Amino acid sequence: MKIYAPNIHLFAFQLYKISNIDANNSLIDKNLLWNTGNEIVRTTLHQDLHLSQRLDVDKKPKNPRVDLLKDTEVIDDNYAVTFEGKVTLNQELLVNGFAYPLRLHDSYGLWLNLRRPETENNYNTDNLEIAFLRQLNPNNCLILPENPLFVGQTLLVTAWLTGAKDRKSSQEIANECLKFLFPDNYPLPPFNRQGELFGSPIFEYGLFSQSDNYQHVLIWLFADNQADTKFNQCYDDLVDLFFFRTKSVKAYKDSKKTYKKLDIAYREVEKTIEKLPKIDDKKSTNTANLTDLQNQLKALPQLALEYTRLLRDLEEQQNTIAIHTYNYNEKLQRIRDTIGNDISFLEFFSQKSSPYFQQQITADLGYFRHGLELLGKAIDSIRGIVEIEQAESDRSLERTIQILGIGFGGGAIISAIITEYINEINIPLAAISPKNPPHPFYASLFLSILVTLLFIGVGWLITKRRHYPRNKK
Repeated sequence: MKIYAPNIHLFAFQLYKISNIDANNSLIDKNLLWNTGNEIVRTTLHQDLHLSQRLDVDKKPKNPRVDLLKDTEVIDDNYAVTFEGKVTLNQELLVNGFAYPLRLHDSYGLWLNLRRPETENNYNTDNLEIAFLRQLNPNNCLILPENPLFVGQTLLVTAWLTGAKDRKSSQEIANECLKFLFPDNYPLPPFNRQGELFGSPIFEYGLFSQSDNYQHVLIWLFADNQADTKFNQCYDDLVDLFFFRTKSVKAYKDSKKTYKKLDIAYREVEKTIEKLPKIDDKKSTNTANLTDLQNQLKALPQLALEYTRLLRDLEEQQNTIAIHTYNYNEKLQRIRDTIGNDISFLEFFSQKSSPYFQQQITADLGYFRHGLELLGKAIDSIRGIVEIEQAESDRSLERTIQILGIGFGGGAIISAIITEYINEINIPLAAISPKNPPHPFYASLFLSILVTLLFIGVGWLITKRRHYPRNKK
């Protein structure tokens, strides 16, 4: 199978604002897009664009959309860097392209194009084997590496069908284009859906259910001049459209990561609650480790704080999707105003995919907010148990002091009475034996101890009655 004048369009985006936490992270490539653009052109056409040196990334005015090419680099009001070179497929073939750097809201964007021109030396170029696409993606250079600032990308392949009969086998041609777009043994993004855009068949690959390995690829096969003409009429709005779509998908992917963290935290909350002693379980209450409970009382608020932060992240991700879906719809309306109403394929994302994202996050929030309630109850329960244990400990100490006070007080009174006979203690001490009567000292000591123990017993009975009164019938 053959195609005519194939194009590969890379739409890639990265954040340009770096948080204070990540500012010193050496793994963050702040020039990811520009370095990737250089590397793609160097790999495919053995040229270096020196893209970073040709940009003014701080260019003003600070509008939502700013062309970043330096004014000195702009030729004929063209804010893209153009280039050309040759690749080999049985013979040397001319390849043209451009790199269009821009700033969109909080992100940098790069639209990179590699294409086999429709004409060369005023003659139409030949139809090409679909395998030619692999020459434009050697070493899979069109797939950007992971980076904390990377938002996402879309690969759009456009090509002309070579005849009316190809229209009937357009999906087979699209699948072959996908196959030869990537290296052998590369996991191809699965087929998602198909439709028409501007009267020509278009195929979408990549499933949101595979968010960890999600790749968004569009294969658009031109059946006539209408699609090509309308594409050129609204390409600026399409760049914005892909940006808003990418931001929404990134927020949804981030929500899946947040979900996993919340799930771990929720399980930890459940384990903590299962280990809690019951307040009405006296045996459990008496044997509870007060120090361990106090440690839990210190740790749980930290867990609650982290749990709340994750819930807030989930809410922010939902809001991000809502905001960029609104922006997406605004761009759709601009495209309708420009080329008509034949954009149902593009409308699918805002009408189906985005609402699905938001519904999923709403369900997750409903489930995990219950965990925040459990955390609050756990903290209240532990606080109640600690207070009960502390009160019991205080009452026990108070009772002990009362018992000892009564005992030693009573003993002291008896000792005071015995001191009236203190003179008799001057009698020399003798060993206790049946032949010798008890020495007055021994008798006094024994009597004091006996009376003290007696008063301690009386104190125990008194405090017991005070702390545990009988129930009235």
